[in-house]
Amino acid sequence: MSTLNHATRTVKLKQRLLLQLALFHYWQANLKIEHNRQTYQRIADTEQQLGSVLFSEEATEKRGRKFKFYVFLSNLLGFTFVTQLMMKAKERRIEHYLAASAQIPEGAGEQAAALLQQERELIASLKERRLDFVGAIILGMNDALVEITGSVAGFTLSMSNTKIIAVAGLITGVAASLSMAASEFMAERSEGNMKKATTAAIYTGASYLLTVILLVLPFFALPATEYMLALLFTVLIAVFVIFIFSFYMAVAKEISFRQRFWEMVIVSLGVAALTFFIGFIVKNYIGISA
Repeated sequence: MSTLNHATRTVKLKQRLLLQLALFHYWQANLKIEHNRQTYQRIADTEQQLGSVLFSEEATEKRGRKFKFYVFLSNLLGFTFVTQLMMKAKERRIEHYLAASAQIPEGAGEQAAALLQQERELIASLKERRLDFVGAIILGMNDALVEITGSVAGFTLSMSNTKIIAVAGLITGVAASLSMAASEFMAERSEGNMKKATTAAIYTGASYLLTVILLVLPFFALPATEYMLALLFTVLIAVFVIFIFSFYMAVAKEISFRQRFWEMVIVSLGVAALTFFIGFIVKNYIGISA
């Protein structure tokens, strides 16, 4: 049974290496920035050396459905993210393969580790435009999560109507997204980079507005009296958005997923809980409600 598992693991590792090699050659041929093309050529050369260290026989690249899927994913999320994601999966496969194989030549493990480290360093040197503005995206999304989750939580008890809450949250969010975009534009412009200022403002405003739409959507979708259920869905959406973005950042920028995720969850839900309490006071002790 263990022999069969090792044989299967070996085949899957070979397929993984060949798939990545095909992707590296694809990006080397199709990316616009010369630095990235040269970097992917060097990564591909390192990948071929890695295959030679682990396996004696040569194999041919195959560009099937998985190749097309990863090309699509790279167009959607960026080639740096996809490269890092596949790198982590490959490292795990190689670790398991080396631990289970009795036919690896002496010193092959050390050579593989050195080549993997070389690949990591090359991948870290890639330059991708969307990652240059990740700070603007984080700024817009973080502020939206904190401000809009907090706002709708405060509106929930004081207004007690999903449609009113939805409109109030959306108006608040649109105004705040324009304000955030303008602030980011002025901040970047003050540093003398007009082109970067415009792009950063667009990323900040767009990420804020998209997050706002996701957060108020449950209030538009549910009946007027189901405001507590809508708030629950908003909180769940906020946690889901934080999870997705934290995972993306952890892979693309190699930062701690757990630390970023819990920091954002605690801040966003903490503010929501505080404003919900304020809404409770406004309705029950001050007597103001919609």
